Amino acid sequence: MSPSSRGPERLEGVTAIILAAGVGSRMQSQVPKVLHQLLGRPMAGWVVAAAAEAFTEKSVVVLSPATAGLAELLGGSVSIAEQPKPLGTADAVRCALAALPASAKELLIACGDTPLITAALMREVVAARRETNAPIALAAFDADDPTGYGRVIESSDGTAECVIEERDASEEQRAIGTVNAGLYAVDRAWLTEALGAITPSKASGELYLTDLIAAAHAAGTPAPIVYGPEIELEGVNDRHQFADVAAALRERINEGHLDRGVALIDPTTAWIDVQVEIAADAVIEPGVTLVGATSIGARTRIGSGSRIEATAIGEDCIVRSAAIEGSSIASHVDVGPFAHIRPGCTIAANCHVGNFAELKATSLAAGAKVGHHSYLGDAEVGERANIGAGTITANYNGVEKVKTLIGADAFTGVGTLIVAPAGIGIGAKTGAGTVVLADIPDGCTAVGVPARIIREA
Repeated sequence: MSPSSRGPERLEGVTAIILAAGVGSRMQSQVPKVLHQLLGRPMAGWVVAAAAEAFTEKSVVVLSPATAGLAELLGGSVSIAEQPKPLGTADAVRCALAALPASAKELLIACGDTPLITAALMREVVAARRETNAPIALAAFDADDPTGYGRVIESSDGTAECVIEERDASEEQRAIGTVNAGLYAVDRAWLTEALGAITPSKASGELYLTDLIAAAHAAGTPAPIVYGPEIELEGVNDRHQFADVAAALRERINEGHLDRGVALIDPTTAWIDVQVEIAADAVIEPGVTLVGATSIGARTRIGSGSRIEATAIGEDCIVRSAAIEGSSIASHVDVGPFAHIRPGCTIAANCHVGNFAELKATSLAAGAKVGHHSYLGDAEVGERANIGAGTITANYNGVEKVKTLIGADAFTGVGTLIVAPAGIGIGAKTGAGTVVLADIPDGCTAVGVPARIIREA
């Protein structure tokens, strides 16, 4: 059965079981492979998202003690079943059945290490089973290199006769290029009974879910096959495959932004997490990384090499090769090259942050300007204030961090050092190199080390 039209409707009455108990030793990582992040989601999270797009019912994810951390990452979007010991895929499904509601009669079984799988293909496998009234249907693909996969033995009528795991296959069977994708649509009542008849493999001692295919064929109700593309169905087993999948997901995400009117100058070098929102006519230059819950407003330009994480940026802004984390930036803001805006910053409209400036837990009111090579930590800067190049707020006294207040229309000369809790009043000024140890009152001008008032308001 070849791929047909794939409608966008979510199917009712189908519950997905997602197998995510495996560690994945070939990744050469202390982190289980299903927990590895791929453009803003753990690997298994992409399969969960596809199932949520395909079906109305909440999915059940099977975890092991090693992968239990995935539950927190997925939150309440799924139900969790635990497989205490690695006894094979059939045992994992048996564990999932215990977590299913009685109303779940039709199931879709998928592997948590196939992050490129789509909702459309999931629905297609379900449709194939429904159309033939078979107890089980499976997805397969023709692999360029079938090594490591179970081979699908096809009957003369095009249905699956059985699936032979590679370790159990003969040389002739290993030459078969059609492989099992680990994606099944199955009737729950039939599955419950059939699982009881599965015996451990002589080679591994595990209970293989693939034995269900032979059982269906032996009973005269063979499984229909849905063929899908290899790129969508291949699993991730090592770092090479992980990199390939990441690139494919990046392409999917970036194509979506292009379709919505975003200007990606070089889509092959832009890395954009799945949850990032970008308005039409925004411009993303080459080598940009957008991470987490980030939003970019219309006509905003993000310069080459910028990395922006969990930050909202308004309309008509320019960000030139900057790093920005956990902050909020309003419209018409100009951020200079190599600026670093650290978490907790709020920048109002029409502000300027200069080259190599660093801000941390700082708010800039409308129209404020921060000159190049400045550091503002734990500061509040008033409207239209002009912070001269190299100005520093010494916000840490060795015990605690203290806020610095700089009033509206204030002006600091080049190289001013403000030692918190000292502040600068409304319209006050400092000369170049001034060290401020006590408050500069509104409208006054101070110079020197330490600062002294030379002009009263």
